[in-house]
Amino acid sequence: MNRDSAEPRPPRRWVVCVDDFALHRGVIEATLALIKLGRVTATSVLVDSPNWRPAAPELKAVADQVDVGLHLNLTQALDLGSSVWRLPSLVVQSALRLVPRWRVRNLVERQLDGFADVWGRLPEFVDGHHHVHQLPVVRDVLVDSLLAREPRTMPWLRICLPPDGDEDYKARVIGMLGAPPLAELARQEGIPASRCLVGVYGFNLRRDAYLAKVRQWLEAGGEGTVFMCHPSTKVSAKDPIGEARRMELGVLAGEAYAAALTRAGVTVGRGSALFKTRPPTLNRRA
Repeated sequence: MNRDSAEPRPPRRWVVCVDDFALHRGVIEATLALIKLGRVTATSVLVDSPNWRPAAPELKAVADQVDVGLHLNLTQALDLGSSVWRLPSLVVQSALRLVPRWRVRNLVERQLDGFADVWGRLPEFVDGHHHVHQLPVVRDVLVDSLLAREPRTMPWLRICLPPDGDEDYKARVIGMLGAPPLAELARQEGIPASRCLVGVYGFNLRRDAYLAKVRQWLEAGGEGTVFMCHPSTKVSAKDPIGEARRMELGVLAGEAYAAALTRAGVTVGRGSALFKTRPPTLNRRA
């Protein structure tokens, strides 16, 4: 169907989230610029990066415009004290329930503390670097750790299910790694959670192709979708997706992207307002 002649979609509210805040200076600069433009409404932080503490004051200056969350990292060593897995090994070990629960708990607790020590409170949401927060064992430890802290407002969790209209193979695989069980666990424990995720691609697109992909996501995603992005002002030699990051920034800062949101009837907002919050239940798995 020609989109120009189609009936307009009902208005929908989305969260647009920049992942990897504090990875390097380029990501920090891009995130702050897009927040100020009103193009993104969330960012998740790699708290074990040495750039987190120095960059926090800049993020605090615009924190009234975004949710600031924890980008749980179990797969990329960012400081000398990091003890992480290679992603394939973590996926296999977690699926077989062989990953040491104590080790996962130590990393989860360390990163929650690393966020709160700098930010002054718990994150407003939690997602995962390489989507590790949804893996078996990891999701249980994460939820237990959040419930044990008894926050007045429970952080919302990002669910990595693609929308029904998204047939991208990579997106489907990511969802199969644990999104439905995480959504069910969040429901059982009264933890707010997003609906679905878009923004998954192979990091090999040029600007026009990425914008076309964004338009497809805007057609497919319903109410409560999270649009994940990874912009940067710079290409880092140590960053394998550096060129894609700079390309994403060009699209997200452009007027064509803003027009695409308007045309699709999508407004962007904060997940802390969009996703229903409920008082946490007692931790039944303790």
